[in-house]
Amino acid sequence: MAKDPLAEAGFYFDELNKLRVLEPDVSQKTSELKEECKEFVDKIGQFQKIVGGLIELVDELAKEAETEKMKAIGARNLLKSVAKQREAQQQQLQALIAEKKMQLERYRIEYDPLSKVESEQNEFIDQFILQK
Repeated sequence: MAKDPLAEAGFYFDELNKLRVLEPDVSQKTSELKEECKEFVDKIGQFQKIVGGLIELVDELAKEAETEKMKAIGARNLLKSVAKQREAQQQQLQALIAEKKMQLERYRIEYDPLSKVESEQNEFIDQFILQK
């Protein structure tokens, strides 16, 4: 078969009989690639929207987690503070108990001689009354 002289020069006719520089199959593949690229770009756009929404959701969850973390740290610090206060209060009460025990012992020591003096005075009064 003889080649078309226009084809040898790099000119081709398409299905509408328009003169083209590209071969028909290359032109068709280029159009298909253009459509595939358009679909790909559309899918990438959708993907970016989905990822953007996911990033926003993750950021929101991270903020909530940080807030909860700060609340937990605050609660833990409060518990530590309460524990320290109770420990200090316990130490104060133990010191007060020790002080009261010492005071009680002093009173006991003081009570014994006073009790002896009282009984002696009561005996003296009884004897004095009986003598009269």
